[in-house]
Amino acid sequence: MNNGRSSDVFFFPYSRNKAFLKELRGLFSEVSHVISAGDSVAVKLHMGEYGGTAYLRPPIVRRVCDLIKEAGGRPFVTDTTTLYPGRRFTAGQYLKTAAYNGFTEESVGAPIVIADGEEGHDGEWVDVPGRSSECPIDRVKVAGGILEADCMIVLTHVKGHLLSGIGGSVKNVAMGCVTKESKAAQHRAGRGLIDIEACTGCGECLEVCLYGALSLFEGKMVRDEEECMSCNRCLFLCKEKVFTLPPGAREEFAVNLAHAAAGALSRFGSRVACINFVQDVTPLCDCVAPSGLPVVPDIGILCSSDIVAIDRASLDIIAESKPAGRFAHLGSDDILGRINDADSTAHIRAAHELGVGSLKYRLKEQG
Repeated sequence: MNNGRSSDVFFFPYSRNKAFLKELRGLFSEVSHVISAGDSVAVKLHMGEYGGTAYLRPPIVRRVCDLIKEAGGRPFVTDTTTLYPGRRFTAGQYLKTAAYNGFTEESVGAPIVIADGEEGHDGEWVDVPGRSSECPIDRVKVAGGILEADCMIVLTHVKGHLLSGIGGSVKNVAMGCVTKESKAAQHRAGRGLIDIEACTGCGECLEVCLYGALSLFEGKMVRDEEECMSCNRCLFLCKEKVFTLPPGAREEFAVNLAHAAAGALSRFGSRVACINFVQDVTPLCDCVAPSGLPVVPDIGILCSSDIVAIDRASLDIIAESKPAGRFAHLGSDDILGRINDADSTAHIRAAHELGVGSLKYRLKEQG
């Protein structure tokens, strides 16, 4: 981990109009040193929500898996179950959704592993190194399937996110490499505040709470704070706006993300590489279907062994691009943050402060 000197971030711009699957070889060669012969290599990515279309396409993942094999590694494609109810809440559901979206062992050339097990709780607790005093997260439960890997390649579709502004590699690792327990701990920052006077007692929120945290008492909703997992499904569902995000939720969430990422990455040391695809940059994350129209034109691919530097560079090249369509009036400076009313740099800066990586980088064009 490097948080002092500048890190190399390698960049292939789509403007060169070359076959980018072919050009991935050159980018990958810059980080292939994290793999040793015979290594089990976790290829971490989001395989898309049911009904979504902006996630990374299977041929891209297949290309990376083939390059890992050429480097002597044994890849497996992996992600974890969701905290919220849906088509990826259990491992079985996720595998069906992944197959629907085109991800099978045959299509990507590697096994597909939902790393936190059927119910999303399989993993081991790992201490967060260098924890800051204002963060309640001092350890994270890293998914068992990911813990078993020797090294990790993080494939990220760069897009927006409601709480963090940008969904880049830091968020991919922080939320995607841990079990439901640690997802809930991070989302605790955004657990909805309750305006009980607005509650009509309709009971719709009870029906979607898979954790049994909500009930009705004397015609009003009651929440069991111990059982609540902070998935906020109730917040998004409620037509009466009973639930609202607490003040400072996004800022606290950013710090939580950084700590979770630091904990998950500590398992691998320097044996992690990230590839960010700055394309289909939608306002919302891949968990949302649909996630919206593109904010900027497709830009290119970034590659680095520094997870902080690559996300910082991704934000910078988005800022240099002209916003598209109905987003043109927002300007380009942290456009994803503007859309989501968040500071996209907050969790990246927090990760830097924890020693996860450097905010300084050298952008090196390839191809």
